[in-house]
Amino acid sequence: MARLPDPRRSQAVLIGCSRYAELDDIPAIRNNLVDLGAILEEAGGFRQPLVIAEPSHIGEVGTSLRRLADRTEDVLLVYYAGHGLIGDDGELHLGLSDTTQAELSTSALPFTTVRRIVQQSPARVKIVILDCCFSGRALDFTSMAGAPATNLAGLSGIFGTFTLTSSSATRLSMAREGEPFTAFTGELIRLLKQGIAGPAELLTLRAIAGELQHTMRALGYPPPQVQSVNSAGELGLVRNPAYDLAYAAATGPATAAPPTADIYAPSEEAVSDDDVQGYQEVEGVGEFEFEDFGSVGEAGDVEAVDDVEDVEDVEWFHDAPATVDLLNRAPVAKVLALRLVETHMTQPDTSFLVHLDGPWGSGKSSLLNLLEEHVDGSFRVARFDAWQQSRLAPAWWSLLTCLRQEITRGRPWWRRPFIRVRESAARARRTGAPYAMAFVVVAVLAALIGYLIWPKNPSLLNWQEQAKAVTALLAALGTLGAGVLVAARLFLWDSVRGARLFEQTQANPMADISAHFQWLLQRSDKPVAFFIDDLDRCDQAYVVEFLDMIQTLVRTMGASRSANNGTNAGAYFVVAADGAWLRRSYESAHESFVECIAEPGRPLGYLFLDKLFQLSLPMPVLSTAARSSYLDEMLRVTQARPEAESSPLPESPRPRSDGDFLERLRQFEVGRAEWVSERLNSITERRRAEHTLRKFAPVLGDNPRAVKKFLNTYSILRSIRFLEDIHVDPDALALWCLICVRWPNVADHLAACPEAVAGIAEPLWCSEHFPGPLRAAAESPELRAVVTSPDGGPLTPDLIRHCCGARRSATGGR
Repeated sequence: MARLPDPRRSQAVLIGCSRYAELDDIPAIRNNLVDLGAILEEAGGFRQPLVIAEPSHIGEVGTSLRRLADRTEDVLLVYYAGHGLIGDDGELHLGLSDTTQAELSTSALPFTTVRRIVQQSPARVKIVILDCCFSGRALDFTSMAGAPATNLAGLSGIFGTFTLTSSSATRLSMAREGEPFTAFTGELIRLLKQGIAGPAELLTLRAIAGELQHTMRALGYPPPQVQSVNSAGELGLVRNPAYDLAYAAATGPATAAPPTADIYAPSEEAVSDDDVQGYQEVEGVGEFEFEDFGSVGEAGDVEAVDDVEDVEDVEWFHDAPATVDLLNRAPVAKVLALRLVETHMTQPDTSFLVHLDGPWGSGKSSLLNLLEEHVDGSFRVARFDAWQQSRLAPAWWSLLTCLRQEITRGRPWWRRPFIRVRESAARARRTGAPYAMAFVVVAVLAALIGYLIWPKNPSLLNWQEQAKAVTALLAALGTLGAGVLVAARLFLWDSVRGARLFEQTQANPMADISAHFQWLLQRSDKPVAFFIDDLDRCDQAYVVEFLDMIQTLVRTMGASRSANNGTNAGAYFVVAADGAWLRRSYESAHESFVECIAEPGRPLGYLFLDKLFQLSLPMPVLSTAARSSYLDEMLRVTQARPEAESSPLPESPRPRSDGDFLERLRQFEVGRAEWVSERLNSITERRRAEHTLRKFAPVLGDNPRAVKKFLNTYSILRSIRFLEDIHVDPDALALWCLICVRWPNVADHLAACPEAVAGIAEPLWCSEHFPGPLRAAAESPELRAVVTSPDGGPLTPDLIRHCCGARRSATGGR
C-alpha cells in the first residue's frame, strides 16, 4: 500500500551546480534546487532537505552525503542536476564547479562514489534522480539493493531502490534558454505541484515516472529512463494535489479511504517475513508503460494533529470576473493567445472569429481576462460589453466608438487631438454632400450674423465700435463652431442620432462604415482584438444584428483587401457567449426557414454559427478535483501538517533565488506552451497530423467550411488537452472533432452525457439515450461509422470525457 516517507527517518539530498569554471553555466539549476526542495518538504515526507549548491570538489559532496546517508533509516533521496560527463572508462561523472575535461577523473564526482554511499546506507528505500546528460548510465544500479533483509521488516512492505534519469545512456538532457527550470526538473516540479487527477491520494514514484515519460516524449525531449527494484515504485513521494475524493469513493474500498492527516509507514506488525523475500528481483529497466498509479493504504500511527478551531461563518464573495486562474483555465488562454499571434504573423490582413461557448457562470469573462493577459504586448484589446451597449445605439456605432477609444488610448495625450481631426476629415470625405451642404449653410448663417452686428463705420479710435466688431466676430465664430459641431454629430456619426440619420440617408451605409472601420484599424500601433462579452444577455434582435454586422464588416474588408492587393489590416474577434442563446436567436429570427434549411444533427442555429465563426471552443469542463480545490480556495482552507520532531541532522545552507516560486512556475508554463505550439507546428508534426487526418477524409463530407473548421478544432484541442495533462489518442480526438463539426447537437448531448454513445453504437438503445429531436442524427450510419471506427475508436464514455477536457468521473457525467 502506498505511503509517504517517514519524516523522522527520511532525508533528501539535493546537489546541483549552475556555475562552472570551464563548462557552460546552467542558471536554471539554482531554481531547481530551491523549488524542488520546498515541494519535498511541504508536500512530502522530507524534513529540511539538505541542499548542496555549487560544490567545487568531491569531498564537499561525499562527506555531507555519507553523514546523512548513514543516519537515514526509511527513505533516502539523492538528486543531482548539472553536467553529466563520460570518463575514459565509460563511467558517468557528475560535473562540479571546478570540473575540467582534462582532469575529469579527479575534478568531477564519479557516480560510482554516489552509488557506494547510497548502497551502504541502512535506508529501506533508496531513490536516485539525475538530471544530466548521459544519466541513463546510472541504471546499472541493482547492486544498491544489498542491504540486509532483516533491516527491512521493521517498518514497511515497501522497500528497494528506484532510479529515475532525465535521459538515456547516450542522449543529452535539455534546458531551454531563458527558462526558470531545466526541462526535466521543470516537468517534475510542475507535476508534483499540480498532481494527477484521479483516485490516488499520493503520487507514487511509479506514477510520477510514467507521467514524465509520456509528457517528455510528447514534448519531443528524450524520455526519462527508470529502474525499479522490488516495491520501491509504490512509495508515495508527495501528496497528490489533484486527488479526486469523489472518484476514489466510487471505485471501491481499496481506494476510497478518506484523506488522512498524514500517511507515513504502517506499524511493524503489518509486514510479514514473506514481504522481504525476493529483494534482489528487478521489476524492470527502461521505460514504464503509462498506466494508472497505485491506491492509498490505511494511515499508520502518526502523532495527533491539533484540531483547527471551527468557523461557523464564511466570507461573502462577489461575482466579478476573476483575474487569477483558480480553475486551471490557463492552458486554454495560452493556446488561444499563441494561435491568435500565429494567425496575425502568417496572415496579417485576414480577420479571424472565435467563439467561446459556455453557459452562464462557466467563467467566460474570467477566461477573457486571462486571454487578455497572455496577448498583452502583441495585440491591442478592445473590450466590448454587448449588454451595456444593446439599448444605446446601432451595433456598428458602438463597436466603432469602442475601437476609436482603444486606439486613442494607445497614443500619447498630445497626439490624441490629431487622430480626431484626421478621423473627422476622413469621415467628411465619405459623408460627402450632406456634410458639405451643412457646412455651406452654417458658413452663410455665420457670415450673415457677423454682417448684421458689424459696426457701420468702424474706427480704431472708438472703443465702442471696436467692442462691437469683436462681438460680431465672436458671434460669427461661435455660430460657425456650433453649426460645425451639430453637423458633425448629425453627419459624422458622433452621436447616436447622427448614426441613425446616417443609416437612413446613405444608399449603402455598411460600405462606408466598413471603410472607416478599416481606416481606424490601420491607425492602430498593434493589431486589434475585440473581446465581446455578455452577448448572451441581449435580446434576439440585437444578437442577430450584432453578429450579422461583424460578418458584414469582415466580408467587406476582405473584398476591399483584394482590391487593395492585400494591404488592409485584419480584425480579430473573440465572442464569449452561450452558444444555445446565439443559436436560438437565429432560429427565432428565421423561424420560417428552420424546417427547410436544417440538416440532421445540424439545426439552423448551428449552420449560422458555423458560417460566422472559424473556431468554436467549448469552455473547459470543471473536474471534481478542480471544484474541490476551488472551494478550498474560497474557504481559505489550508492543509495542516503535524509538527515534526526536532531533527538531529544539521540544517542545510539553502541557496538564495530571486523571485517567487509561483511566478517561476508561471514562466515555465508560458515557455512550455510556446514550446508545445512550436513543436505541434513543426514540419515533422504537421506531416504526422496530415497522415492522421487524411484517414478521415471519407467522412468529412463535401462542405469546405466544415473541413476548415475540423482542422482548426483538432489543432487547438490537441494543444489544450496536452497542456491540461490529459492524454488523448490523436485518432480518438480527431473522431471527436468530426462529431463536433458534422453533428454538433449530438456532440453537445454526448459531452453532457457520455454514456449516450452506447445508443449510437447499438441502434436498439438509441431511444433510451437520445431525446426525440436527436434520434434521426444519432441513428445515422455515418455517425455510427465514426463512433465505431477502428482508427481511434470505438469511442467510449471515458474517451469522450478526455476529449472534452474532463477526467473520468464517478457518476458517469460531467
